[in-house]
Amino acid sequence: MKKRVKFSVFIIAIVCVIVSCDTTKPSDSEAPTVAITYPTDNSEFPFGTEVTIVAEATDNEEVKGVRFYVNDEFVFADESEPFEYNWNTIGTRDIEYTFYAKAYDTSDNKTLSDAVSIMLTTSNSDNFGWCDVPAGDYTWGEYDEVQNIDYDFQIMKYEVTNMQYAVFLTEAYINGDITVSYSYVEGYYIGDENNNAGDYPFYDLNDWDSHINWNGNNFIIETDFEDHPVVEATWFGAWAFAQYYGLRLPTEQEWEKAARGDTGNDYPWGNVLSGDRANYRNSGDPWDNGTTPVGYYNGENGTTDSPSLYGVYDMCGNVFDWTDSWYNPSSSERVIRGGYWDFNSYYDYLCSWGRNDFNPESSSGDIGFRCAVTR
Repeated sequence: MKKRVKFSVFIIAIVCVIVSCDTTKPSDSEAPTVAITYPTDNSEFPFGTEVTIVAEATDNEEVKGVRFYVNDEFVFADESEPFEYNWNTIGTRDIEYTFYAKAYDTSDNKTLSDAVSIMLTTSNSDNFGWCDVPAGDYTWGEYDEVQNIDYDFQIMKYEVTNMQYAVFLTEAYINGDITVSYSYVEGYYIGDENNNAGDYPFYDLNDWDSHINWNGNNFIIETDFEDHPVVEATWFGAWAFAQYYGLRLPTEQEWEKAARGDTGNDYPWGNVLSGDRANYRNSGDPWDNGTTPVGYYNGENGTTDSPSLYGVYDMCGNVFDWTDSWYNPSSSERVIRGGYWDFNSYYDYLCSWGRNDFNPESSSGDIGFRCAVTR
């Protein structure tokens, strides 16, 4: 009987020692806190921009990470501060989006933030820079013939960029205005004296210098080419962009007046071609030989500020511009103006009066466009 009592006491003592020596930390049941700090609820952003969604999270121990959700779909996880998600709106389809963040700690406690709504403004037209060109005389052609345009108009300060064109394609696709295949974007054209109404190619997706691609769902811009002039758009694709925003392509007369006014200069800035003023073959820019970002020759980065008399940039080299003019009365070719990055002489259409022609159904890595509007 005594032995049993002693054994029981021994067991109880061991249990007490084990309990007293247990240093296991109590489990963490406290959830972290999390909030989206940027942008604020009901913010608006232009369609086509990249928006950085920022979340702040705290915990009594350690925040392990934050997950970001768009319209209830998980899109990104960030495991280090600052907790951010870079949202590229080029791939979007709707006008309004709802974001929230979920924070989780090392004990796998989770908390959701309040939702934040973001509105996208779907027109890019407010982002186009415009230059005023007043009615009056200007010099035309190699021999500086004086001509007159008897109305005021505006022309884009820069050529349309890959970003701007990708925004247009996305909007047009959402609206059912274009069709997309592996190789081409196509859409409807109303017809003219040389072309019947019907579907025509707008953009070549399959060329080596096409910087806008299609992944089966979205239009994706090649990295670092967002601000370069769009190329591989046909004349019909340039026309469609202009029509979509209530604009038009300039006539070649308007283009030449915007390029040199009544100065009689061979180039927008004067009569001497130099690599610090324009992008042409071996001109020395960081992208030789290829396109430069629009407005690159603005007096920065070792360049000389080189706008035209009316403030228009890149009217010499970089890429040709489509115009609304026929090359001659019997031609089905459209006029292109300004030369491009692989020309290198006075005789290569780089001068303000140089004119060339191109098939409106064809596209090229040498041709872009800008729009005009009568005011």
